[in-house]
Amino acid sequence: MARNGSSRFMSRRKKIGAVDVDMTSLLDILVLLLAFLIHNFDATRALINVPDGISLPNSKSLSLNTSGVNIQVSVDKIFVDDKEVLNSEMMPDKIYDNDGRRIVSLYNELVAVKERIKQTEKASPDAVKFSGIANLVLDKTLKYSYVRRIMYTCAEAGFKEYKFVVRKLEE
Repeated sequence: MARNGSSRFMSRRKKIGAVDVDMTSLLDILVLLLAFLIHNFDATRALINVPDGISLPNSKSLSLNTSGVNIQVSVDKIFVDDKEVLNSEMMPDKIYDNDGRRIVSLYNELVAVKERIKQTEKASPDAVKFSGIANLVLDKTLKYSYVRRIMYTCAEAGFKEYKFVVRKLEE
């Protein structure tokens, strides 16, 4: 009985032939989407991860950051390209040298970064050249004397151009 019932449904099925699909509207949407994505892509912006504990100042400036080493400073920590180089809670034996003007661990890391960039330049002619730019991501509550030490340390290590990273002020 089941066999007869299943053959009855088989006879009612229609055989479907090839289906023509109009791809024109789909391609139009894909081209528009691609044009939108390309128009909004900006490869010149530096991507910077801001660690917890850093509150950036506001700005109305529209200029973009350029490539360089990223130095992120909170009240108690310093990072160079997302690598923690100083944590004041651990209190290393010697934080400053050069009459209290240079931060030792920051200087050592910046010199190492500079040397890595210079070695990469020698190894590959297409490598990014050493720019001497330091993108400073500073907490807005830092005292100027501490910011001056950071800038002095950067200059001593060979990073003599500074770009201060700020948050865009919403209008």
